Amino acid sequence: MYKFTVYADKESQGEVTRQYKNELSKLSTVFRIARQSDVSALSRTIGSWLSRPMIMVGSGGSYSTASFAAFLHEQSTGQVTRSATPLDVVTRVPSDSGMVCFSASGHNRDIISAFRHAVCKEISPLAALVLTDGSPLAELASRTWYTDLISMPHPSYKDGFLAVASLLASCLLLLRGYRAALGQTDTDIPQSLNTLVRSTTSLKSVNELSQMLVPVTDRTYISVLHTPALAPAAVDLESRFVEAALGALHIADLRNFGHGRHVWLAKRSEDTGVVALIGDGLASLNTKTLDLLPESVPVAPIEFDGAWDVQALAGIVVGLYLAEAAGQSAGIDPGKPRVPAFGRALYRLAPQNVGKTQAELNREAALRRKRQHVGNTDWVARHGNALARLNTTRFDALVVDYDGTLCKTSARFDPLLPGVAKELTRLCQSGATLGIATGRGPSAGKELRRALPADVHDRVFIGYYNGAEIRPLTDTSDPLLPELELTHPLLESLANDAMFGASKVRTRNRAQVSVGLDRSFCIDKALSRAYELMRCIAIDGSVVASSHSIDILLQSQSKRGVVDAVARHLGKHDAILRLGDRGGWPGNDAALLDDPYGLSVDDVSTHPEHCWALAPAGVKGVQATLYYLHRLKWSRSGGRIKLTPGARG
Repeated sequence: MYKFTVYADKESQGEVTRQYKNELSKLSTVFRIARQSDVSALSRTIGSWLSRPMIMVGSGGSYSTASFAAFLHEQSTGQVTRSATPLDVVTRVPSDSGMVCFSASGHNRDIISAFRHAVCKEISPLAALVLTDGSPLAELASRTWYTDLISMPHPSYKDGFLAVASLLASCLLLLRGYRAALGQTDTDIPQSLNTLVRSTTSLKSVNELSQMLVPVTDRTYISVLHTPALAPAAVDLESRFVEAALGALHIADLRNFGHGRHVWLAKRSEDTGVVALIGDGLASLNTKTLDLLPESVPVAPIEFDGAWDVQALAGIVVGLYLAEAAGQSAGIDPGKPRVPAFGRALYRLAPQNVGKTQAELNREAALRRKRQHVGNTDWVARHGNALARLNTTRFDALVVDYDGTLCKTSARFDPLLPGVAKELTRLCQSGATLGIATGRGPSAGKELRRALPADVHDRVFIGYYNGAEIRPLTDTSDPLLPELELTHPLLESLANDAMFGASKVRTRNRAQVSVGLDRSFCIDKALSRAYELMRCIAIDGSVVASSHSIDILLQSQSKRGVVDAVARHLGKHDAILRLGDRGGWPGNDAALLDDPYGLSVDDVSTHPEHCWALAPAGVKGVQATLYYLHRLKWSRSGGRIKLTPGARG
């Protein structure tokens, strides 16, 4: 049984410190640094979230960041998004949502637990934003390649007891990151903190708040009314008041306040003050609301104007200074409220352990990958069959997809990772015949010749343009197929279409037209639109999708053709192992992996016996490819793979 000692606050004994005020004095520098920082890496990561509903996770001060991020994402993309605590996501996280974890220091044990849980559940996209280097959260993320860790450290972002500098920095960086990801300018975001307050709020300076709020903060209770853009600021105020014991505060938006919450004022009008954070062009509604309140209730209205996301940022800033005003009234320094012994013990409680073996986690992951695509069946038995079949088969050759399998899609223009090149070289030098199936053109052959030693080139075959042209790697005349004229009906239709446009056409030859997609595009909608255009102009062909484009195949080619070409070369077609990442239709590896010996590193098909993903829980993409390749051995008699249920990857 714990025994706790509660220490009296020094503030209550007259020894008021100025920790919080000192932190506020540094916010101008924090704002300037975050305003000038390079957000290109952050915006690229945000780009992978744009077409997905997201869960923004934080605890303590980082929950305010999560609330701000959820507001940004939902308003920017139209995707349903919510903020959540780590305990919330550990107990219930939907598989169709992405997730972002926020921790300024990267040491928060609950956030680390939530991130680890999301990895086991293979939530995707999955990212973390930290404001320091070398944290435990960063180390955890580095072990899981499909996740994104954005680290944006600066000495000025260091906090005291409450999140102050880190909150402002995180919110401003996120605002700029979303603007950049959406191709929007950030020139209307003020260059300084003072300009932000003057140009966006009804305040000439945050220094006005202390005098303005005296009638309100002298009351026992405070009601904070807000409009939608100021909701993150209200959430942060509630956290700040409770964590620093500044007073009793409750929050409601302008209209929700009218549904019963007004009874509080009717019963406690002499004890309650109101702060109204009003933006979103709702000044008229605010005036009508406040005019109806009892005259005995002091009211401090603060109005906001400008772009909705800048209003939200200004609300966070105003809230930081409002907490100082409340602290002055209460005789408490919010930056140093004296943490009791039982509070430290509560903070240090270890998050609940998953309590499952690695083998159980791996099996659950494999079953979950299939179940989310297919209805009821005996998945445990099917999983066992897939493992047994692959572990007991002697393979004649190996055929592998390129983008998303041998390299991350985001790094498709970079050299192959040394580890990938090393494994492919080992297999070829041991006698394996290797097929590469790619939607690319000549760039694939050039990169493979750079990455693999010349003595194995004669064992490698490449199927360019999704198998339209299949050549040995020794053939250096990489295929540049005749281009379609811009007057071709398909190209004209794409150029004139509102969804696509001429600028998105990347490849246009007689075999394939590839159309790049904005990161906010829904693949299914783009695919449907492409088929509509083809029907309208009576163009035959098929359409497949990758994570970054759709390919219109004009020769009915397929990556499966690479398997057939390798089999003809060997004179046998008994068992050829295939690896790819887009195994479910309309993925561009669906035909390749539709086989008992098809293995996915990410998306699986609906076939109960084909295209399983059998890498360990949380291991996807190139990391899963390496997991398979490490376990694939080759000899003169063929290849054997050993997939161990309890492997960690």
